[in-house]
Amino acid sequence: MSTISPRKSDMWIGGGLLVFCIVVAWLTLYIKRGMTSSVAGPSMIPWLMIGGIALLSLALIARSIGGEKKGGEEEGISMPDARTLLIMFGFVLLLVAYAAAFYPVGYIPATLVTFVVGLWLLGERRWYILVIFPLVMTFAVYFGFTRLLSVWLP
Repeated sequence: MSTISPRKSDMWIGGGLLVFCIVVAWLTLYIKRGMTSSVAGPSMIPWLMIGGIALLSLALIARSIGGEKKGGEEEGISMPDARTLLIMFGFVLLLVAYAAAFYPVGYIPATLVTFVVGLWLLGERRWYILVIFPLVMTFAVYFGFTRLLSVWLP
């Protein structure tokens, strides 16, 4: 099993998050302000998130550049094996498919299928967890948003 030093890991993660912040900041510039007269328009929350992630990624980079561990060698962080990487890739594809199916298929069927497949990818094999838990959670969120908060879900 391969390992990577914590310092190198922090540098890669911090750099990747900074690149992510740059891309998202560029996309946030295209959010239309609409008819609002305040500073707290539709892009306020994305800018807060971008700022927070950027600060935390800079903290990771600063930690990686900072002093070495006292007392000798740093212990390595284990890299995921091929099976774990495949599961992670499958989960990313599942979430992209969920985002694409959310409006055309509707919230309830898209969420139920995504929930069951996601649990299965994470290793759950008990049928009652694969059936009952997604049903209860999906309908609880649906009714919470539609009845309690009056937010429309497709």
